[in-house]
Formats: sequence, structure tokens, C-alpha cells
Amino acid sequence: MLVSEGQEMSLGDEAYRHELRTSVLLNNPEALRIVRKVGEKIAGVANKPDYRWEFRVIDDPEMANAFCVPGGKVGVYTGIFPIARDEAGLAVIIGHEVAHALARHAAERMSQSMLVQLGGVGLSAALGSNPQMANQVLQAYGLGAGLGVILPFSRSQESEADRIGLTLMAKAGYDPRVALEVWERMEKHASAKERGKPPEFLSTHPGYETRTQRIREFIPEALAYYRGENKSLELLPSPQALDSPTARAERELVKRIQGVNQQAQDRTGERAVVETLGYSFRIAPSLVYQERQQLRLTYGEYASLRALSSFGQGSFRRALADYQAGMPWSELARSNRAELIDLIAWMGDLRRRVAMVHGQLRNQLRSGLP
Repeated sequence: MLVSEGQEMSLGDEAYRHELRTSVLLNNPEALRIVRKVGEKIAGVANKPDYRWEFRVIDDPEMANAFCVPGGKVGVYTGIFPIARDEAGLAVIIGHEVAHALARHAAERMSQSMLVQLGGVGLSAALGSNPQMANQVLQAYGLGAGLGVILPFSRSQESEADRIGLTLMAKAGYDPRVALEVWERMEKHASAKERGKPPEFLSTHPGYETRTQRIREFIPEALAYYRGENKSLELLPSPQALDSPTARAERELVKRIQGVNQQAQDRTGERAVVETLGYSFRIAPSLVYQERQQLRLTYGEYASLRALSSFGQGSFRRALADYQAGMPWSELARSNRAELIDLIAWMGDLRRRVAMVHGQLRNQLRSGLP
């Protein structure tokens, strides 16, 4: 374990803030109330007084997921509501995600990644050479250095989270036997979306049959803590009923922001983005590069905020301050007397112009031109 719990919690906070900033948050009071109700019950039995618990709902009907970063920050996507169905099902999911944080699986995963990639280089050097390390807290456990090292460890983490999660939900007053129904619905959902699933030995998550068999083995242990407190369970609302045209527009903008970020991932792509932004805003490319770094924004965020202030009626600094304070894109557009649909269209056009410049730069490199 190369990461201390304090470092892990700091990285978790950073990853959590990044995830919320690049997501569309749901403000529906009923959905928030149920998620917080379940989450606070789980937190109450987790025995982590040093955690600063927080529970947020992300409006994304296509994302059947949830997460808990080290330190107790929990995010639940509306796409998982049909799988959870009610507060007991939600307790299965939140309990599982909280268990990952309690067992310090992110720290294990980051430590293992450092050893594999850097051959045991010290923590400070590892973090210094990889400023994106915090992103690993939220990344799905993927294919690593070798099937015999990374993947079996990740599968054992999943099984451990199942076991701890069942105990947490039982202590919180939810029947742990509900987990079998939840994972059955999760399996059906995954099968419908991913027809060509990899075999279990290439997956970081246990196969459905393996998982349910182990859950059945864990349930008697969890039932020892269950007192049958929740006889009447509240149902979760459907994602479609919660969604709105504004949320859909904001998700589309976020996709385009992420698209620009992807274009800037390699050196030539980054140069293409910087030159295109410089030309668009009549700013020297070197100043675009420096300002974006100083403000700690992604290229997509920087471009969107610059564009908003350029064709709206507000200043860049004001838009930046409102954005950093958590104001959603729809409200940012209104406060700058701009239309969100215009910003979405502009970002799409930016991506096309960046792609053209990127192609030109690649051709120059092939030709040996500076």
C-alpha cells in the first residue's frame, strides 16, 4: 500500500469534484431525498467519523452506475434507478460502492498501478510523474499489465465489496436477500447492452453465476445483523420522468467538451486545439496554452467559457467564477444572455475545425515541415 488514507481521500475529493463538474446534476427533491435517506443510513453504520459524507444524483438515464470515492462522496446515476427499483435495491448498490471505499480498494489499485508502471518508484515521484493519478479513483478496473496480476486482484475486490456491502445494508435495516434480485436485473441490463461480453477470465468483475453463488454464501452472515426495520419501501422514480430537455442539452454540451479534451490528448492534437482556439478568440496560441494551464481547466471547458463570454454579454472572468462555483451550463448561458443551443453548435464546429488543423499538422510532420 503506497498511498496513505489521507492522500487517498484528497485524491478522492479531487476526482469527485471533477466528476460532478463534468456531469449534469439532478435537482429533483424526491429523488434526492430517497438517495440521501438510503445513503445516510449506510453511512451511519459505516463507522467512519472522519468521512465527510455527501450524496448527489447525476442525471444520465443511459448510465447504470454509482460510485463512492475515498472520503465518503457518493454519486448515483439515474440510469441505475430501474435496476435498484426501490430503496432496498439502492441500498445494495450504495452499500457495494461504499464498501470499495471502506476497504481502500482505490489505494490498492493505485499502489498496484504504480508498481506495475514504475517498478516500485516512490509515491512522491509516482504522483509527480502522473498528475492524472486522481482519475484512477473513478476509472473502472480495466485490463492491466497481465492477466495473472491485475485482473484476479480486481475480481477479489469486487467480491469483498459485495460481502461488506451486504453487511452494511443489513445493519442499515435493509434485507440483504434483495441483492440477488438486484444483480439479476443488473445482469439482464448488461446482457441487453453488451451482447459480446468477454469471458470471465478477461473481466474485472465476477461473472453473474459466480457472483450470485458467492452472494448466497455471504447472505447468512449479513442476515445476523438484519432486524427487519424497513417494512414499507419507497419506490425510485423512473429516469425518463426525471429527465428534461435542458438536461439533455447540457449532456450534449458535456459530450462535446469531452470530445475537445480527447482531441487534445496527444501532442499534435493539443497543438491543433491551441492554434484553433487562438485563431477563434484572436489570442496568441501561447497565451491560450498558458492561461488554460493557470486556470486548471480542460481545453473543452476553457473553449466553452471563452465562447460563452464572446457571443454573450458577460465577461470571461465572471463566467469562470460562476462555473467554478458550480453553476450549470444552462444557467451560465442565461446569465450571459446567450443560448445554450448556440454554444452546443459552436463546440461542434470547433471540433470540426480542430480535426482539419490536426490533419494539416500531421501532413506537415510526414513531409518534414516545421
